[in-house]
Amino acid sequence: MESKACSSCARARRRCGRQRPDCARCRTRGISCHYPPSKPPRFIPLVDDAPGTVAVKRPSFELLIPSLAVPPSLENGWFASPESWTIDAPPSDLVLATTNRISSVDLDRLLKTVLGWLVQWVEEGSNPFIYRELYRHRFPQCIQDAYLSLSSYLHSTASNKQMIFRIIEHRVLQLVAQGVPSQGLASGGGSDDTATFDALEHLARVQSLLVYQCIGLYDGNIRLRHLAEQHIPVLESWLFQLVSQASQTTCSGESLISAPSEQIAAPTSIPCDNLLWYSWILAESTRRTWLITSGIQGLYKLIRDGTASCMGGTIFTSRRGFWEAPSALAWEKQCCELYTGLVRLTEVDKMFAMVPRAEINDFAKVILECTFGLEQTERWGV
Repeated sequence: MESKACSSCARARRRCGRQRPDCARCRTRGISCHYPPSKPPRFIPLVDDAPGTVAVKRPSFELLIPSLAVPPSLENGWFASPESWTIDAPPSDLVLATTNRISSVDLDRLLKTVLGWLVQWVEEGSNPFIYRELYRHRFPQCIQDAYLSLSSYLHSTASNKQMIFRIIEHRVLQLVAQGVPSQGLASGGGSDDTATFDALEHLARVQSLLVYQCIGLYDGNIRLRHLAEQHIPVLESWLFQLVSQASQTTCSGESLISAPSEQIAAPTSIPCDNLLWYSWILAESTRRTWLITSGIQGLYKLIRDGTASCMGGTIFTSRRGFWEAPSALAWEKQCCELYTGLVRLTEVDKMFAMVPRAEINDFAKVILECTFGLEQTERWGV
């Protein structure tokens, strides 16, 4: 007999996924989930004439005990547990295959794609690795500088291009000089006030440097390319620190609204649904930034040095509709009704088994192409 909806979904008259021990809706909302006890059967089993005890079906004690309410800040385990931040080293056979097939054409194609995404960010306020809500409430100065520098670069002319190059050079040197929290790693410089950086500010600095890296590696200006090459280890170091910071944070969604000092002075009253959504936005943006950086710098170093040097892969959302969700409610609805496609690059078989090819998002397609090659990606029908 099919089990009934949980009590919370029944009261709200919402569709229940009936997962055990907690349904998807209750899990994403961070509320207690428990199911009504099974009813005893309405018939009496036939027994032999011999005396004995009639076995009567009783409700399961497990169903009579409601689930303990879990604080919303801990309900992001499915996408932000410490284990989910594990970095996967590329398999040796994949490294060998990549070394043999990669050429400058692959790097140029990837850089053009990412530059197209940066154009989209300037024109629309978002792209496949910068979520539209990421900087809606807080817009750190470093990412403002990167945005304005990028916009100036995209609209440059022959007359003012050298001036724009000088502005970009000044801003990237200033960014690297400020650094990020060291956490015991080389950060490319820094001062005492960097210890106040929270998750959003840290991600903003990484994305800012990535913007400058893309310009430097794509344009061909000798000075900017030289700076981009110099800052390859800096960007990688910042990313490793960012992931380390994320793995130690249970819920970071509040940083999208206010800085830590502001949260202490006047705690923000963010609805649980939005807080979980903001946490996912920050986590997914971090992972996508990691994968894009790993792809660009990995291909560049392979072509420059002739040896593969990959940062590794991380988990990411491969299904269309989640990144595009315009609100916490729409995102929650997607999570309750569909498999997110949260996979690792070492789990492409799982992705193809769980996500229809027509629903694989554009970001996943680019990452698959960067990792496995254009020919293999087309063979998969992506």
